[in-house]
Amino acid sequence: MPSISFAGAKKRKTRHSGYTFTKARQEPGITMLGPAESGLLRLVDELLLNIIDHVEGQDALCSLAATCTRFQGLVEPYIWRKLVVLTGGHAQQIATALDSRDNRTDYIQDLAIRYKDDCREGIEDLNHYLSLMGRLRHLHVESPCPNNLEWQNGIYFDGYSRIDYNNLLAASVYPRAGMPMTLPMLQSCKSGVS
Repeated sequence: MPSISFAGAKKRKTRHSGYTFTKARQEPGITMLGPAESGLLRLVDELLLNIIDHVEGQDALCSLAATCTRFQGLVEPYIWRKLVVLTGGHAQQIATALDSRDNRTDYIQDLAIRYKDDCREGIEDLNHYLSLMGRLRHLHVESPCPNNLEWQNGIYFDGYSRIDYNNLLAASVYPRAGMPMTLPMLQSCKSGVS
């Protein structure tokens, strides 16, 4: 009976049409066709990270991460390093992505939240994740303000920001008993008006 095997792969036997096949679990450097003979997957992670460091643009990084699980693991820290949130819908998508993988919050180093009042629904979904961003260095939050021209034309202003600054900053200065300090690496925190 024929046996299909890849070097270094974990083997599992399966019965199919009277033949016994051996399936391989995919491992770094191993493609579905066997070990990578040439190309990027033959390189060690350190060299791949040097190459990834020169890739410009979020779209290119996202495309590279979508190619295989190995690239996804290497590229995700670059994708999540710097985020700009412009709408509540975008904030909700980011919150969903952060919820699906816990380690993504550790990749965020620079976060700018800039939203107009008509796009505010959903911005508050980021509040929970802001306190979990242990490597966040720069935080810039712009929110609507009654001094803006748009409020002078009789448009109602609800009087509060969707981001809970008070609790976030209080937890970063006075951590709760038994809890790690919030935003331990924060170097700058700016707020402004969008």
